[in-house]
Amino acid sequence: MKRFLHSFQKISPAGLLGVRIMLALCCAMAFAAFALCLAAGEPCLASFRTYCLARAMAQAPAGVLLLAGVALIILESPRG
Repeated sequence: MKRFLHSFQKISPAGLLGVRIMLALCCAMAFAAFALCLAAGEPCLASFRTYCLARAMAQAPAGVLLLAGVALIILESPRG
C-alpha cells in the first residue's frame, strides 16, 4: 500500500489531468444513464431500448476507468 501511495504521488501533472478528465467522463456517463432511466418512465415495451441504453451507459464507466488506469500506468512507467 505504501508503494502504491508513493507511486501515486509521483504522477505527472498531465497524467493527473488525464485521470481527472476520465473521472469526470465516468461521472457524466453514470448521470446520463440515471437521467435516461428517469426520462424513459414506466418500464414497457416502448421504452425497452432506452432502458438497454441506460444499462449500457451505467456499465461503461467501469471499463473506461480501467482503460484510463492502464493507460496511465503505461505512460508513467519509466522508459529505462
